[in-house]
Amino acid sequence: MIELWASLPWAGPGAYYGADAGALAARLESLGVAGVVQGDHLFVPGPPPGDPVARMAADCLTVLTTVAASSKRLGVATLVANAGFQHPLPLLRRFANLALLHGGARVYAGLGAGWSRPEFEALGLPMPSHRDRLARLEETARLARTLFDRGWTTQDGRHVVAVDLPLAPAPQEPPRLLLGGGSPSLLELAGRYADHVDLAPPPHRRADSELQRPLLTTIDDLAESARLARSGDRALTTSILVVAATICDATSVPAEEKALCARVGLEPRSLAECPYVLLGEPERIADRVRELRERIGLDWLIVPEPAVDRFAAEVVPLL
Repeated sequence: MIELWASLPWAGPGAYYGADAGALAARLESLGVAGVVQGDHLFVPGPPPGDPVARMAADCLTVLTTVAASSKRLGVATLVANAGFQHPLPLLRRFANLALLHGGARVYAGLGAGWSRPEFEALGLPMPSHRDRLARLEETARLARTLFDRGWTTQDGRHVVAVDLPLAPAPQEPPRLLLGGGSPSLLELAGRYADHVDLAPPPHRRADSELQRPLLTTIDDLAESARLARSGDRALTTSILVVAATICDATSVPAEEKALCARVGLEPRSLAECPYVLLGEPERIADRVRELRERIGLDWLIVPEPAVDRFAAEVVPLL
């Protein structure tokens, strides 16, 4: 059975803060949702710095801490925190503190290499090459793995250095390490260090923007990604973050596909083989979820929070 997780909006008027996040946790728990994920960004890209919209990004760990404290069982995960801004220890300590309070089995320390050039530039940092960002993420994942497993480490890396460094606080059960991405190098890292990998669209698909890439990805693409990740030594669980989950009648599916393509600048196309899009009647969506489980070996299906209520009520019972 695939676990149903909810993806929280990380920015805009719909983002959750404070008491709103607490009420959200109670609702999701009542629906049988297994956990929540939230992205990590400094600001909304696009609007000029003075635009109020640009300041509507939530601090993901603050929101996830509120969700965890307001729930008895919901898992929480960053998807994913940028490991390229600073030494990773301050970030890893926050995950460790969450694990100390709520149990490591509920906390996923989701890390990524970072991809938004405007965020690096806003901090006065040059955007490293993809190769250098992956090298830094590898050293960060190695540090996290050793700290979570042993509680201390010494590491002399090109990007990340540690000298007799303890993990404090030291939870009895450490957080799970989650890596998110789609490149072969990232998947190989996940197979060496992670407990969970979120399968992003692979880079070989030709796309004019990151927004197009999910719609150009097929189930076979992600089956190969999952195979690469699982070729390592660790027993990985896997997930995908769904772009759209819309329950509608069969006759409406072509129009929904056309609208999704138009939104990212693609010519209209069938999305029948796209794993990131779930459209149609509940029975059709349930069949697709079973197919994803069989062909990719998915453990979590992450659905946008606005779609969770209907998905839990109409699709999950069919599974």
